[in-house]
Amino acid sequence: MSLWDKLKDAVTTDDAEAAEEARKEAEAAQAEADKAKVEAQARADEARRKSDEAAAKAGLPSATAEEKAQADEAREERQDDRQEAREERQEARQDAAAEEVYTVKSGDTLSKIGQDYGVDWRDIARVNNVEDPNMIFPGQKFKIPKK
Repeated sequence: MSLWDKLKDAVTTDDAEAAEEARKEAEAAQAEADKAKVEAQARADEARRKSDEAAAKAGLPSATAEEKAQADEAREERQDDRQEAREERQEARQDAAAEEVYTVKSGDTLSKIGQDYGVDWRDIARVNNVEDPNMIFPGQKFKIPKK
């Protein structure tokens, strides 16, 4: 008879002995489960200790598999970040090389300069930190951003 059947019988028949027997069996099963859990943890701890000892003998820092995975992931992220930074620097160098410089002449306006280069005058003002786009003077040099 299974534990469930015994519990069912105890509940339905109000048999105090059956209920007590079922309770004891449940406690015994729980104790076995707890014991198995403790033994599994002990085996895991022993394996980790042996791994750490082997790493120490080899002169390596000890780490769990999870720590190693996290370190690998962090290393890959740093490599990705470095690659992205390299690409951004390369792009910036290309953009800087592609920018033209225009020297303002009498009668010029930012909108006329932008129209001549096919660039919005606001972009020219932004790139050159022009505070008042209505106040430009002959001889000023403006970088013309790429289209």
